[in-house]
Amino acid sequence: MPEQNSSGQKVRLGKMCKRGDAYLRSLAIQGAHAVLRQVRPDSEHPDDHRLRRWLSRHGQKGAAVRLANRNLRIVWVLLQNDQTYRRQPAGCQEATMSH
Repeated sequence: MPEQNSSGQKVRLGKMCKRGDAYLRSLAIQGAHAVLRQVRPDSEHPDDHRLRRWLSRHGQKGAAVRLANRNLRIVWVLLQNDQTYRRQPAGCQEATMSH
């Protein structure tokens, strides 16, 4: 789970921490490993570019933790705002959330 450091209306999510449900955390990291195994070196997709950069900088396990943290942050925001995830086309940088 991402570490949370919030005050008032401002929500700040930090690094991946070992608090919370260990089973859920391990599932998130296993899912991230599955995604990283599918990254193609010749793909021009922005997500693949980001994942290749993480793999080169942090290795397989570090990139998996980063990806799991990113995915859990998205899920956290969606749950907090009672929204559903809607992926944007490849040219857009940020995920769109619709109610």
